[in-house]
Amino acid sequence: MSSFFESSNLELGYGNQVVISNLKISLEASKNYEIIGKNGSGKTTLLMCISNNFIGNIFNSDIKRINNSLIEIGAVSSLIPKLSLIENINYFLYKQNLQQDLIDKILTKYELINFKGDLIEDFSSGMTKRSEIAIADLKNPDVLCIDEPKVYLDENGIQLLLELLKKRESDGNSSILSSQESINSLISIERTIDLND
Repeated sequence: MSSFFESSNLELGYGNQVVISNLKISLEASKNYEIIGKNGSGKTTLLMCISNNFIGNIFNSDIKRINNSLIEIGAVSSLIPKLSLIENINYFLYKQNLQQDLIDKILTKYELINFKGDLIEDFSSGMTKRSEIAIADLKNPDVLCIDEPKVYLDENGIQLLLELLKKRESDGNSSILSSQESINSLISIERTIDLND
């Protein structure tokens, strides 16, 4: 099985400060991973690097990556606040050519159908997170990275997320979850990357 992200000596940081040092990592397609560690251990930094959204320093790291479809749901929402939910869906999924009935079905599933015309800036943190998860469900990327998956979600939102992760596993897609401790959301985990060590 080929790796979509690999490094034998990953070193990441900001300015001159190294956050992750000499990490050997190989992530294979259709496998699941979790990244755990306390605050400041580099979980978000690593997740952003994997998802190619890292804006810090990569110090002499040999990184190999394969192009694949990837979505990151980070600590800060990537949705555009001044656009409505449906406008965000159209913006982020413009290449998908999705049918409106499928969009409505997914929005109903995530209890967002009545808010599709509302601006994201008027959404609660929980509704924003659900919206990002709904977009990930619609896009169905090869790799889904989620930083602190349960943050802002109520019990029903967590259940919807768990159902999506289970569906992705059965479809052979990769999910990478980052949190302070294992949240036992994935049936099979290829590797837990513990940044506390």
